[in-house]
Amino acid sequence: MKKKLLLVIGSVLLAGFLSGCGAGDKTNASSEVSKSVPPKQNEIAAAFLPQIVLREESGKILVRYTVKNISGEPKKLTFRTGLEADYIVYDASGKKVKQYSDEVMSTQVIKEMTIENNQTITKNFTITDLPNGKYRLEVFLTAKEEEAKAVTDLIIKNSSPNGQQASH
Repeated sequence: MKKKLLLVIGSVLLAGFLSGCGAGDKTNASSEVSKSVPPKQNEIAAAFLPQIVLREESGKILVRYTVKNISGEPKKLTFRTGLEADYIVYDASGKKVKQYSDEVMSTQVIKEMTIENNQTITKNFTITDLPNGKYRLEVFLTAKEEEAKAVTDLIIKNSSPNGQQASH
């Protein structure tokens, strides 16, 4: 029950954080507003909406990262490797403790992809072996043109001595 409550609270906080990003004098991220109100000089309107959804299953943290093109037009992304998205886990002091691209091998190939307006791309990751503690999770695209970074807090409780999570 606590696992589900923490997941719901984390998701609500992430949603609130993302919705609060458009507040103020800056251009709204909706395609309708982006078309009618051009960005000021040196200000960039959001073209992509990133989101992280976390789920605990069998002592592992399952991460679902989605990126939606909200620019109002197709966007080209260029990837320098076969790895289209990556994540970094930081501990409470800000030290990097885990990065997906450090643990996997990927092809060295240039890949171009066009993301249509309102199209969503999804990448799934599994995080294991984190001891109890508070962490910050950053997930992002590895494209040359766009990072679409999403950030959330991750709390590991009741991990076993070998680092497998019992909850988050």
